[in-house]
Amino acid sequence: MLKIFETLTEIPGGSGFEEKIIEFMVAELKRNLPEVSVDPMGNVIGKTGKGKKSVMVCAHTDEVGLLVKYIDPKGYIYFDLNGMIDERVLLSTKVDICTDKGIYTGVVGVKNRHLLTAEDLKRPISISDLWIDAGAESAEEIKRWGIEIGDPIVFHSNFQKIGKDTILSKAIDNRAGCAILINLTERMKSKKIDYQLFFVAAVQEEVGSRGAKVAAQTIKPDMAIVIDTVPASDPITPPQQATAECRKGPVIRSMDVNALGWGTIYSKKIRQKLIQTAVKNRIPHQKDIFRTWTDASTIHTSGKGIPCGGIYIPRRYSHSPVELVKWSDVERTAELLFLFLKDLNSPVIDDLIRKV
Repeated sequence: MLKIFETLTEIPGGSGFEEKIIEFMVAELKRNLPEVSVDPMGNVIGKTGKGKKSVMVCAHTDEVGLLVKYIDPKGYIYFDLNGMIDERVLLSTKVDICTDKGIYTGVVGVKNRHLLTAEDLKRPISISDLWIDAGAESAEEIKRWGIEIGDPIVFHSNFQKIGKDTILSKAIDNRAGCAILINLTERMKSKKIDYQLFFVAAVQEEVGSRGAKVAAQTIKPDMAIVIDTVPASDPITPPQQATAECRKGPVIRSMDVNALGWGTIYSKKIRQKLIQTAVKNRIPHQKDIFRTWTDASTIHTSGKGIPCGGIYIPRRYSHSPVELVKWSDVERTAELLFLFLKDLNSPVIDDLIRKV
């Protein structure tokens, strides 16, 4: 799973431009599942098992990034955000511009410190003050390379293991979930289950969980489990703001919501079943609510309503060029989900989805 995870982080896949990651997920899921398809949105959907009841397990494939917005006469590239990014993390960052002719690496330029005035230093960073220098001398050269307005840009690949249990990389959110999804298909392929199990690698989560909504409307599962990452605590954030900690196991969520109203109140029964599974098998785990959203936000309101559970991997430095995760948290998340799915059956699903 670690090698697959590393490969996944290296594949570019900004929101709406997940073609290469889709190809990879299709190939991996076909190794283990009898049915694999790609819907018009780009969601990869694999299926195993038979029965009247159905369960959807979902992880998103896209990563936050940028989009080419303007190319000036000297060949500098201006951009806009594709997903939620703190502008401060962009300064002097290496990025990859993905074109039909190939990938071109550049650096996000910023005004030289020697040239900044006292007033400059007081102003917040603005996207309009930043550009990408790809080494070109003119707009004509940029165009010869095949770089066009609308092309996706992602952070440059930088996977690295440090310490005993720590991984640094771009796109940990949510290639860690994709690696778990692949791992689950391999572990579940030999299990006899009396329900339909759908594995969904969803697109466009970072721009509003659009792919998961379409997949849920198509599959119409009885219940769903979402795999994603969650911001973990750091040395300066008050613990009441970020309760999850790295290396303390997967996070089982009760609720999330953001300022736009997107979010989920997770099924109490599914949450309790996940916790019971973790306790029974002595898997370290955490509980949280958080001000964000995940694919559960659009899944649970699809169709007639789909009860959802959320199990999330704590990671630091979210939506930045270098995120951080403890590999033991990824492994424990995979183990908890496998044990949960392995012990499911139609009567248990009936109980979990029954509201009263």
